[in-house]
Amino acid sequence: MAETFAGFRLRHQGGLPVLWRSDDRFKTLRVTLQLRRPLDPRAAARSLLPGLLLQGTAQDPDRPALSRRMESLYGAAVLPGTEKIGEVHGLRMTLDVVAGRFLPGHPDQLGDGLRFLAEQLVEPRLAEGAAFPSDVFERERDQAVRHVETLIDDRGVWASLRALQLTCAGEPMALPEYGGLDELRALTPGDPELARQDFLQHGEAALVACGALEDGELARAVDAFLARLPARAPEAIGPPVEVAPRPAREFVEAVELQQAKLVLILRTPWTADPDVWLARRLFVAMLGGGPHSRLFREVREARSLAYYAQAALDRHKGLLTVRVGLDAASADAVVEECERQRAELAAGRFTDDELEVARAHHLSAIATVQDSVAGMTRFVAEHWTLGLDRDPEGLAERYRQIGRDDVVASMAGTWLDARYLLAPRDGRAAEVQG
Repeated sequence: MAETFAGFRLRHQGGLPVLWRSDDRFKTLRVTLQLRRPLDPRAAARSLLPGLLLQGTAQDPDRPALSRRMESLYGAAVLPGTEKIGEVHGLRMTLDVVAGRFLPGHPDQLGDGLRFLAEQLVEPRLAEGAAFPSDVFERERDQAVRHVETLIDDRGVWASLRALQLTCAGEPMALPEYGGLDELRALTPGDPELARQDFLQHGEAALVACGALEDGELARAVDAFLARLPARAPEAIGPPVEVAPRPAREFVEAVELQQAKLVLILRTPWTADPDVWLARRLFVAMLGGGPHSRLFREVREARSLAYYAQAALDRHKGLLTVRVGLDAASADAVVEECERQRAELAAGRFTDDELEVARAHHLSAIATVQDSVAGMTRFVAEHWTLGLDRDPEGLAERYRQIGRDDVVASMAGTWLDARYLLAPRDGRAAEVQG
């Protein structure tokens, strides 16, 4: 019987795990290669890679040439992207293409598409000296700098970034996906090339494919793709950094704004047990997952202390984050009420209806996973990263089995690490410069 994982078939080719599923509901297919490295000071250089890889290859040396290449593949797209996932930095290369058997002459869309992907990843347009062309590099770097400089204009996003930077100082988690403004400005054309080589040589890798494909054609295309990759020596990624409980800290910064932003960051004990994380997700949904949640009903509606109040769980790091828009004068009362509601839920003082609404929230999201090849590949790639061998039906069933005691037990040992307030400038708080 073929080996499977999370509802996909699994095999290893050239040391690379390949997870795939044929689904004839679609006339397209998606292939995603993911490479993962620990989040570290190379983040700034890595964050420029998607833009740089779209500037051309050795075969197609500029954007118009790349566009013509995609047109020759009946509108195929190769999309590079980077992302911060907890304390991990990921590079994704995604191919979306119409399956050849639905086109005139049945062209080898999968093989040609993966060849195109390999050229962008392995043979990007470089200048002499193993660096990206200086004009291309400077344009992408300057654009990234301008984007980061404007982040402060989105007060909610900025507050979340600053809360993480201050709370997790000294941990990889403090690094933003873009690495940092000063770090971006200090980059040279050779830095992103070193980051690209590091991803290829040392990144934990997996390839996920789904859609209108056949096993034999996929195996052949992957073999040809792997033949283009350099020699690899993958390095394992360890668990996230943990810190011992400590008294809650308070940070206040000021900018010109009307609606203050409060961010509470709590730590949950790290565990590899997937059922604990599912129970925690139900807890967070009850706490701040929408209009049914305690934060919305009690903090916003019943006490009129906030314009919005929501909670989220970072599964990869173990952080529970509460975000609130409020008048700065209400900050103490909001913190007190948020902590009171958290304590009530953690003690099991919630209704059956609250738990069932939270469960329905997650079951609804799972029910849509198999509606698209993009949803299925994302689901399996994430579960491979987590080592969680459950297909959508199995995940939904486990959510149905989690009870009140499981939810309560999952939150044991959670503690408030910091509160961060982005307040109107009034001379009493540290001023933040954009």
